[in-house]
Amino acid sequence: MIRRPPRSTLSSSSAASDVYKRQKPDSTNTPDFVADIEPSDNSTASNYITKPVVLTNPSTALDIRLTQVVRSSADVEVYFRATSADEVRNIHELNFVPFNTNGGPDTSVPSSNSDDDFREYKYSVAGLNAFTAFQIKICLKGTNSSYPPIVRDMRGIALAI
Repeated sequence: MIRRPPRSTLSSSSAASDVYKRQKPDSTNTPDFVADIEPSDNSTASNYITKPVVLTNPSTALDIRLTQVVRSSADVEVYFRATSADEVRNIHELNFVPFNTNGGPDTSVPSSNSDDDFREYKYSVAGLNAFTAFQIKICLKGTNSSYPPIVRDMRGIALAI
């Protein structure tokens, strides 16, 4: 978010457009930008990262379901990172990988119309190298602070397919 002081002119103007210019942070408009795939920290204002989930048996696929409200001015991106017992690095050192190359759901879901208009979103990936631990990262983004994304339920399963 870029904050600017109010204009000191006599002409009529919108306080919202003068004081706050809402933009999604990216490498072109944010100094010291940190991408969402980085192992720790990023420039997105609201994130949720699960604790590492350790599996008894190796898996090769993830299926994540979110029940959420996402208005047209908002976006939710979901990332994962996975590791096996053979991996030398700690899971916290690995970069996150976006589901569907951009963090978006498997299929397009229409925008919600109200705060109680929850919709089901599916994020999945298959054909991964066998893993025994994984983490999920949810990045909540928006350009209108009156309508942030709302996540009600998160369900996930690791599959050996």
